[in-house]
Amino acid sequence: MRRSEIDFTSGGIYKKIVLFILPIIGAYLIQQAYNSADLIFAGNRLGKTASAAIGSSSLIVVLAIGLCGGLSVGTGILFSKAYGAKDLEAQKRIGSVVLILSILFGGAVMMAGMLLAKPILILMQTPQDILDMGVGYIRIYFLSLISMMLFNMTAGILRGTGDSLTPMIFQIISGGINVFLDWLFITIMPDGIIGVAWATVISQTVAAIGTYIYFRKGDKKLWVKTHDEEGGKIDPEEVPEEMGAIIKKIFSLGLPVGFQSMLVTLSNIFIQANINSLGVDGIAAFTAYFKVELFMYYPIMSLGQAALFMVGQNLGAKKTERIRPSVAAAIKIGIPLVAAISVVMLFFGAFVYRIFNPEAEVIKYGMSIMYVTAPLYWTYVILEVLSNSIRSYGKTKTAMLVTLILFAGARAALLGIYNAAGILNIYTIASVFPITWVVTVFTFYIIWKKLRPSEKSLRKLN
Repeated sequence: MRRSEIDFTSGGIYKKIVLFILPIIGAYLIQQAYNSADLIFAGNRLGKTASAAIGSSSLIVVLAIGLCGGLSVGTGILFSKAYGAKDLEAQKRIGSVVLILSILFGGAVMMAGMLLAKPILILMQTPQDILDMGVGYIRIYFLSLISMMLFNMTAGILRGTGDSLTPMIFQIISGGINVFLDWLFITIMPDGIIGVAWATVISQTVAAIGTYIYFRKGDKKLWVKTHDEEGGKIDPEEVPEEMGAIIKKIFSLGLPVGFQSMLVTLSNIFIQANINSLGVDGIAAFTAYFKVELFMYYPIMSLGQAALFMVGQNLGAKKTERIRPSVAAAIKIGIPLVAAISVVMLFFGAFVYRIFNPEAEVIKYGMSIMYVTAPLYWTYVILEVLSNSIRSYGKTKTAMLVTLILFAGARAALLGIYNAAGILNIYTIASVFPITWVVTVFTFYIIWKKLRPSEKSLRKLN
């Protein structure tokens, strides 16, 4: 086993969770840094119009990435089970489909996004003075979709072995490249916002190629290693032996996750349409908020990934008695961590907002949003950990349906009610987030309680 790999099927769990999530948080923060570099350079060098153009189009990018990311989750679920079972041949079969899926599926989403960029922005009521800028930014940005998908799928498989450090290293490299290219292209190109998009394309491609080469070749040995012990054999129903069946399995697990992400994003696009009615200051404030809140969300995403792979490895190893204590440990780590970060953001958020946009009105609006959402942000820990644990059991369609009803549907309904009542403003728009988090947590908890492993849970793992 590589030093960077973490085996969740034996030993204490709390320390392993922390060791696993720290590089993921680091990778997300690095990704945040170079994605935010787009907004920082645009806001401070090109003005709030360019910043609003990026913000008005960002959810379309998230929509596409979420669909592609679903397949990486499906691949990661399969791989973590094969890894837990110590089945090297199954791991190699799964890994062999990564490149072809990235090119074909990522390429299809890329083309669709480029063609539909303008109609979607018009549908979102994007102001006319920033429409063309937003369309140009998206069409260049979408050229990075294949690279993004390849990186995410490769990183997902590495994390399925417990290796969260290697993807972070490549994120550091590509992040530095992105920040440098943002500065360079804005300086030398007449259309600065297009230069910002090209910087993302180039840096993401570097990350994807580097991670994939490591994934395939590693220490000049096999890119996947089994445990030090003799390898096992996983049930073909969990990881099929035929390549076509593996691809079908990845789609059956991953597409519901991708559609779930799309549904959440679509609900956010509906929210964005309402945000756009607030004018440029409102758009810029929510754009900055969606960047600032990531400091709270990244630890949650990391814990969700830990849950996904912990459950997957233990299912593959048939050690289901470790699953519930592991999931509980992730929640116990996450709630106080996220609560502490939320408190810091409530007191010092204005300083962070100023990095993205120095205008006083934008900062004022941004903090108004924070006051509504931050006090209940800790509930998202439970939501993310339970939903990913349920997905590892193969219940990706269930998670998708819950999200469809309680995220997309409920948010649209709430905004419709606010609009009809004439109380649509920056506070009421922000309130739809915590309301739907709390309701969804209760729903996922009921589903999770019904997924009882056959063995008794361990009393203590650390």
